Amino acid sequence: MKTRRARISKRSVDAGPTPSEGEVELRLWDTDLKGFFLRVYPTGRRVYAVKYRLGPAQRIFTIGVHGSPFTPETARAAAEAALRRVANGEDPATEKKEARAALTVSALIERYVEDGPATKLNKRQSTWENDASNLRRHIRPLLGRKVANQVSKAEAAGAIQDITAGKTATDGKSDKLRGRAIVKGGAGVARRTRTTAAAMFAWGMEHGLVKANPFAAVKMSIPPQRSRFLSRDEAARLFAALDDAEADNSVNPAFCDAIRLLLLTGARKTEILGLKWGEVDFDRQILILPPERTKAGGQNGERRIILSSAALSILNARRPDRPKGADFVFPAIRGSGHLVGVRRAFTRVCNRADISGVRIHDLRHTFASFAVADGASLFLVGKLLGHASARTSERYAHLSRDPLQEAVAAIGKRLVPGSEPDETPAAIPAVAAQ
Repeated sequence: MKTRRARISKRSVDAGPTPSEGEVELRLWDTDLKGFFLRVYPTGRRVYAVKYRLGPAQRIFTIGVHGSPFTPETARAAAEAALRRVANGEDPATEKKEARAALTVSALIERYVEDGPATKLNKRQSTWENDASNLRRHIRPLLGRKVANQVSKAEAAGAIQDITAGKTATDGKSDKLRGRAIVKGGAGVARRTRTTAAAMFAWGMEHGLVKANPFAAVKMSIPPQRSRFLSRDEAARLFAALDDAEADNSVNPAFCDAIRLLLLTGARKTEILGLKWGEVDFDRQILILPPERTKAGGQNGERRIILSSAALSILNARRPDRPKGADFVFPAIRGSGHLVGVRRAFTRVCNRADISGVRIHDLRHTFASFAVADGASLFLVGKLLGHASARTSERYAHLSRDPLQEAVAAIGKRLVPGSEPDETPAAIPAVAAQ
């Protein structure tokens, strides 16, 4: 290896000799800035670098190849910046090496999706699938090539803003059968993706893969509360529409029974559609769901859903039609697995019942609102719905009869007989969505 000394400039770099065949490189050391030098290879390639000492050890920090963006002037400025960092006790060369070896965000996503389930046993498989979809479809296109340890809070916030603006929305081929995947953006998707990304980085910190969680500090607006569920009159119309749709075969009877059970039990959609015969205890009149089948089951063990006589009769009626060897109460119409597509059936039935603005998950809130209106305590409502925390049931607190209001109503009724209603109104106040 040959060395020369000269002030590194455009002229000296262009005029510098190229090492002859058999030589490794030539080093042109700058006469003005100590440690700054240019490596010249037999191929003609020229690379700027700076050599420094940190304690007893010597390090070489590679700045970059001569050309765009590095000229002698920009390389000199980079060398000066690196030496200032060394003076502050930092080690640019080691940090650069670590950054190259560090996980990219894309690699972190795959590690989290593949290894995460083994470390979070309480999390349902369906939730892992949703998380993987959010990360791969929204975070990876925006930050996938970034080194996970180098993602700043500003970049994390910018990614969430881009998702909110719909920049990751696509309409393309799906990995699943029937091949179309419509990926939407918006505030709701951005909110869920932020939560998922923050959980992924927290997991990465726990397992020594990243040093910080840039998504933890990203602030999101409070989601608008969805305030819609069925009044008693609407619930009656829904049941009547289910009977009519089943009678004229405009909706598959399995969908009708599933919708009835959702309203009669307050269960989640996945808990009813994925219900297995082995989870139905006819003698004790309950459904017994294992921890992996319910949202809060991992913390509180199995989930037990009490069956009313109406719900029990629906299940009893389905037993004679049970296909031989069928595991699911609502088996798939085609192929294996359980029934899917209940939302479309629910929309048709609601249209038939002249009910608008209600989601299938609102049946769960309707069940809770009826329970509170009929005198059930929030503690009992939480038990019926399988809430892991009592705080989750507090959203129904405003449905309970206020003792002060009852006292005022009693006084008014005594002073002006007939002025106060004797019964609870049919339409119950709205409940925020879960």
